[in-house]
Amino acid sequence: DMTDAILEGARNIRTTEPSMVFRYSKKNRVKTLYHVFECIRDGLGYPSIKHDEIGTEQMKYYAQFSLNGNGATDEEAHDWGLVLCMSPGLVGRRKTMKTRSEGGGSIFPAKILEITLTNGYDWSYSDMQLGPETGYAEDFETFEQLWDAFKKQYAYTISLVIRAKDVSRYMEGHYLQLPFVSSIDDGCMELGREACSLSEQPNGWHNPITTVVGGNSLVAIKKLIYDDKKYTMKQLMEALKVNWEGFEQMQKDFKNAPKWGNDDE
Repeated sequence: DMTDAILEGARNIRTTEPSMVFRYSKKNRVKTLYHVFECIRDGLGYPSIKHDEIGTEQMKYYAQFSLNGNGATDEEAHDWGLVLCMSPGLVGRRKTMKTRSEGGGSIFPAKILEITLTNGYDWSYSDMQLGPETGYAEDFETFEQLWDAFKKQYAYTISLVIRAKDVSRYMEGHYLQLPFVSSIDDGCMELGREACSLSEQPNGWHNPITTVVGGNSLVAIKKLIYDDKKYTMKQLMEALKVNWEGFEQMQKDFKNAPKWGNDDE
């Protein structure tokens, strides 16, 4: 009932902030789902919909990696809220995420795919070798070879981001202490630990931006180059180097290629 009242209030007041999140479960009642969809249809941009059971299980999973053996209990795992906009996290006076970089880090799968096509070299922006040498797109005879190269580039990027996060966490704990946050966290007070250095409940949040762009690009390449053979990889690379100028029909075909999702196997 309270959820329904909040959603009705949001539709009546019509403010963009604070934003809201809806924890979806198969146990949700139809009446409440109706309010959720009506709120979204009104164009307010919220609530975003998250999966209740998956969020709970994620909290339980990360609990096993607690550095002091004090990860989320089942009850705490069930009572999760969002860290910023996407990642489930614990709420309350203990075990919450203390700083954004605890789980933060952004990667760009679309850019990873771009350098995958050129042996890990970034020709379009930094003019430097960004990833490992995994081959040139023109030499890939099958989509599987392209896919394998992309996965290697992705794995390298993930490793780089996580190592950078580990370094930043260490530096925060030593040089960027948060005395106020530490004072209101029961774990910090009990253990005499600074907030940035205490991680009772780890948070594995990472931020892959442009994932769908990368995925849709791979699907388009697979269909138009490897399956239908309407274009060659050499033609695609030539078009990309000139930002599609002179290749407008080809660009249109790639835009109209099947997209990931939409119940398309």
